[in-house]
Amino acid sequence: MNDEWIVTFEIAATLFAGLGLFFVGIRLISEHLRQLADRRLRTLVGRATASDRSAAALGLVGGAISQSIHAVIFVLISLVTAGVLDARRAQPVINFANLGTSLLVLIAALDLSLMVFILVGVTGLLFYFDRDQSARLRHLIRALLGIGLLFLGLIFIKEGAKPLADLPWMTELMSLSAQSLLIAFVTGLVFAVIAHSASSITIVTMALAASGVIDLEYGLMVVYGAGFGTGISTLVLAASHKGLGRQLALYQFILKAMGLALLLPLFWIEFYGGIPLVAALLAALPIGIGFQIAFSYVLYQIACDMVMHPFHHRVADYLERKAPPTAEETLGKPKYLYAGAQNDAGSALMLAEQEQLRLLRHLPEYLDGVRDEIPQPRHDRVSLQRGGTQVADATAQFLDEILSGALSGATLDHAIVLKSRNELIGSLQETLNDLVIEVERARTGKDSAEARALTHGLIETLHMMLLTLNDAARTEDADDIELLQSLTHDRSELMDSIRRRLLTGGELVGSTRDAVFGATSLFERGVWLLRRYSLLLASPEGARHEAPETAATSA
Repeated sequence: MNDEWIVTFEIAATLFAGLGLFFVGIRLISEHLRQLADRRLRTLVGRATASDRSAAALGLVGGAISQSIHAVIFVLISLVTAGVLDARRAQPVINFANLGTSLLVLIAALDLSLMVFILVGVTGLLFYFDRDQSARLRHLIRALLGIGLLFLGLIFIKEGAKPLADLPWMTELMSLSAQSLLIAFVTGLVFAVIAHSASSITIVTMALAASGVIDLEYGLMVVYGAGFGTGISTLVLAASHKGLGRQLALYQFILKAMGLALLLPLFWIEFYGGIPLVAALLAALPIGIGFQIAFSYVLYQIACDMVMHPFHHRVADYLERKAPPTAEETLGKPKYLYAGAQNDAGSALMLAEQEQLRLLRHLPEYLDGVRDEIPQPRHDRVSLQRGGTQVADATAQFLDEILSGALSGATLDHAIVLKSRNELIGSLQETLNDLVIEVERARTGKDSAEARALTHGLIETLHMMLLTLNDAARTEDADDIELLQSLTHDRSELMDSIRRRLLTGGELVGSTRDAVFGATSLFERGVWLLRRYSLLLASPEGARHEAPETAATSA
């Protein structure tokens, strides 16, 4: 009896060491391989709008490179929320990214012991000679070390688990077939949620099966549980996301649930009914049990895609109702710009101008939160700022692509004017956002009544100027432009009088006075930016001279 427990402890220690090496390897691969491929991965995924075929290819590449479905999903979430990628086009990428993660599982089924020992030795020497400190090689060397440790951990698990099959208590445990299968499913699910990876749990299961500890049916249930667990873990990781990001997390959960809804009934029919189905097919393959479990992992990913395919549009419609885009995502998505439009410079500049007019229409709304006349703002300031910044950045990139082409004199002048206007819009967004923050800070102190009286005029005056800017930009009428220039004439005397009142009056003290001072400076900057914009409306030919000054001021 004592000898049996000693053997059990030795086995447990070996398995524990193997798991430690395995998860260290997973961590190193995840961190450093992703650093090597992150920019390329984002570029590839960003092109997944062309067709379902390209989405499939990109998903396979993304899953194989990152070996983490969560990594791919969160890249997709960032691209979708930034307006780079449509949510419906991102969903097929998830299908095939799940399949792409099968690469590591299939490789793990091979006996690579000799190559693993050499790889660990080579990377150890590279570390000893400080080659890992090289900026160019750092991530590659550490990713290779991660691969070596991962497979070294698997060797420990395989070798350490072999004696388990001869222990009496393990034989008794495995004889409880129906109960052990339920335990297997729950074990796979729980560990996949904890480790955020179904492939890693599957690889450990393959190692145990190759050692004779578990049979094929037990391994299948672990794989099915782990596959469904990744759907749950995606929901957990994306719990803070709303709108389009939430849609993709829900899609992964539904995708995994659909695959399980097909395979799990087939398993129980086969197990209890004695009808040969999936397990019989895998067992008939002339390969070891490790490969059989690896193929069951691949089969699960294929089953998910097969079941989802006929229901994709219905699922997408449901997700749009369940998790509609947030205000920030709606505001941050360009309305007029589209891929390829910049090839026709004349039409493209008209689209960019329409996008800028849309941004200008939202500028007065920045002030709604601190205007007494508006009890309930249409959009919150944060959504306006973040969404507007995304559109302004997209418009700037769009104009840069136009300017990189061969343009005629008039078209070139127009493009430079729009580029300068876009920089001013970005500066106005930032200034208005900062102004509202200062006004809100001034109005929350004990001197809020006096602060409200001082800032009320600033807010209403600037709001009226922004409305005038909208009219002037939309109509390009000379009278409207002249009115805007008159309103934005030098107001330094007015600002100086307000500041003198603050210094000598004594009504405001401390942080409240500082906030009002900040608000006056930001108001002055806002007026200056509006005047710069009015000059661009009045004299397009002056854009060449306005652009450098604007850029310098914005910086």
